[in-house]
Order: sequence, then C-alpha cells, then structure tokens
Amino acid sequence: MNQVKIVWLPESKGGRKTIPPTGKYYAVSRFKEDKDWPNNAWSVVFEIDKSEIKNDEIFSLGTVRFLMNTAPKNRLKSQNKFEIYEGPKKVTYVYLIHN
Repeated sequence: MNQVKIVWLPESKGGRKTIPPTGKYYAVSRFKEDKDWPNNAWSVVFEIDKSEIKNDEIFSLGTVRFLMNTAPKNRLKSQNKFEIYEGPKKVTYVYLIHN
C-alpha cells in the first residue's frame, strides 16, 4: 500500500457532490502514461483513513493500491500524482507520499 493525499475537486469544478466516507473507495485511475485511456485504465483501491478541509481544500488521507495484481505497480513508486475518474468525470488528484 502507498500513502496518499487525495484532493477532491469541488462540485462547482465537476467534482463529487459529497466525498466518500472513511473506508474502502474503488475508482479508475489515469496516469500521464495512459495514452489509450480509458480503454486500458487501471482500477485502484483506496483505504481512506480521514478527511479534512483546510484553506478551502477538501482532502482525504490514506493508502492506495491497484485492484489487479497484473497492474503496473511501478507507477505508484515513480509518479508523484495521478487522477481519479468516475465515468468521464475527473473527481480528484491523488498525490503519492514517498517516504
């Protein structure tokens, strides 16, 4: 599992009306390498530990992993951020926390 900060887009900018509660959240990722997206998109699983609002930014903290074992796991080590979509709608930016 990789530590993450999930920054939710406000509804006024196309984001969700409400953010998911703590616990598991399944979503479709989009990395900068994804040229044929969404045809070859990878699903991810978040374990959301807590959510906060600071300086008008709504964010959650937790961990992420790919749903499938055959996914390109190196992306979670080599990237600093990726996006999450619900259908055609981008709802969040995910920032990977590298220790």
